[in-house]
Amino acid sequence: MTATPQGKANISLVVEALYAVAAEPDRWEQLVEALGGASAGGAARADGAARIAGLAPAEPAAATQAGVVLIGPSGGAIAWNAGGAAAFQQRLGLVEARGLRFFNPANHEALDAARRRLREAAGRQVIVKFTQADDEAPHFAYVIPARALPVALAADLPPLGELGEGAVAVLFPAVETTDRLWATMRDSFGLTPAETRVAARLKDGLTLKEAADDLAISVNTVRNQLRAVFDKMGLNRQSELVRALTQLGSLSGAFGEEAPAAAISATERGALATAPPIRFFQLSDGRRLAWRDYGDPQGRPVLVFHQGLGCSILPRGSDVLARDLGLRLIAPERPGAGRSDPRPNFTIQGVGRDMAELAAGLGLGPVRIAAFMSGAAFALMAAAELGAGVDRVLLASVRPSGQMIETEHDAGHPGVLFRRRILRNAWLADTLFALMRMQLNRRGIERFVRAAASAPSDAAYLAAHPGVMDFIVDYIGESLAVTHRGIADEVRCAARSPDLDLSGLSAPISVWHGADDAMTSIDQVKAWLGERVGETRVFPATGHFLPHKHWPEVLGWLAED
Repeated sequence: MTATPQGKANISLVVEALYAVAAEPDRWEQLVEALGGASAGGAARADGAARIAGLAPAEPAAATQAGVVLIGPSGGAIAWNAGGAAAFQQRLGLVEARGLRFFNPANHEALDAARRRLREAAGRQVIVKFTQADDEAPHFAYVIPARALPVALAADLPPLGELGEGAVAVLFPAVETTDRLWATMRDSFGLTPAETRVAARLKDGLTLKEAADDLAISVNTVRNQLRAVFDKMGLNRQSELVRALTQLGSLSGAFGEEAPAAAISATERGALATAPPIRFFQLSDGRRLAWRDYGDPQGRPVLVFHQGLGCSILPRGSDVLARDLGLRLIAPERPGAGRSDPRPNFTIQGVGRDMAELAAGLGLGPVRIAAFMSGAAFALMAAAELGAGVDRVLLASVRPSGQMIETEHDAGHPGVLFRRRILRNAWLADTLFALMRMQLNRRGIERFVRAAASAPSDAAYLAAHPGVMDFIVDYIGESLAVTHRGIADEVRCAARSPDLDLSGLSAPISVWHGADDAMTSIDQVKAWLGERVGETRVFPATGHFLPHKHWPEVLGWLAED
């Protein structure tokens, strides 16, 4: 049975509605009524759901609706069916010939780990939990060797024998269940039999009390077992569990009896632990600049300028994403930040010369530049020093150098007030950041970050992506690991409102800014940069976290010809 385009759109809407009420079975009657309804009887509801989904009751969903994306040995997407493109593009990113571009870069690392596991252990399949960009609910998929793709799923795809060793298939499940799901779940996520029984009841739509009654245990025991399931599967809510089990169930019968190894989960945590090793470049005056090298060593070079209180750590998954896009990301730490030596005479122009010397010393040739927040001024000076050696500059969430007038609007944004006042009283910077470094702890960093991210869209982003806070804690901790001199020098320098000599700047400048960014507006950024701005892009419902939220898009832009 083939659904029409309009029918497919309706199917998506219905499936999403089912997910939304999965954790609240009492609302099922409302859903059935809203859909124009079957009777309240259980059998009628089941038949109605099958008809809505475009499936005859006996038709195997795994063979008819599963999404498939074939990935070549080099990481590029070779081919995909309609279901694969739809499942991926509606939730996770873009399917491109040079590779999948996930909206969340942590997914690149998870997929790479799955491919490596299949290659090294000669495994049959791996479950991967992908994290979505703007939806906290996870999305599960199977990754298998391309040669092991069931014949029923290979229709309209190239001959599998011609794909070469190392090619894999990513399978996105259709919405259907099979009996083999539970054995797979136990083996992949390490669920105990008791936890599996609880998960099965919840997937079937029972409430916690109904599950407890059915299993003859207490509601408290069900809660404890449910929490264990959440922890093992990396989930947060009952609705996510139902969704995950429903997704995985549709394909668990397609691979025969062999169960997959432990699941791989995409995560934004652990960026420091998984980052490339720190490197050092000795400048002509004997000082050392610390830097990290991400991506393809032979790829297009990009200099990445961190924000204030920043370092050379990039978001989790950046190494794999940059490699797939053919980029080499050079992430230096400014003088006095991270592991770089302080600069005795700290000026924006001087730091720009340091970065230009690094680029020349590494033999980068034509280079592109990306800078975030208060890194913008230093990036502009480096671009001016390098002149024709830079062909593109991207500035995101720009913080202009110099003081800005405090307004009534700022009163509701503690982070904005902090920046305004510390710039006005820059003589306090050394003492303030020395104390911050002495008392550095996770709780203090979280409080500082939440004060800076006071827009509603920022709070929502942090809530939906708890791993981002772990990244920021590592990021700030590394920035202050050796000394506070870097950030104190930057504040004092910015407060002097220096005129930047950008006469050597020839590369076009693109500015990306969040519409909800309380720290600066796009108009203030344009006023600071003047006629040098080539293009601007304003992101709706986005604030302080634009660089992290749209990081894959940043790298995609830098990779464009």
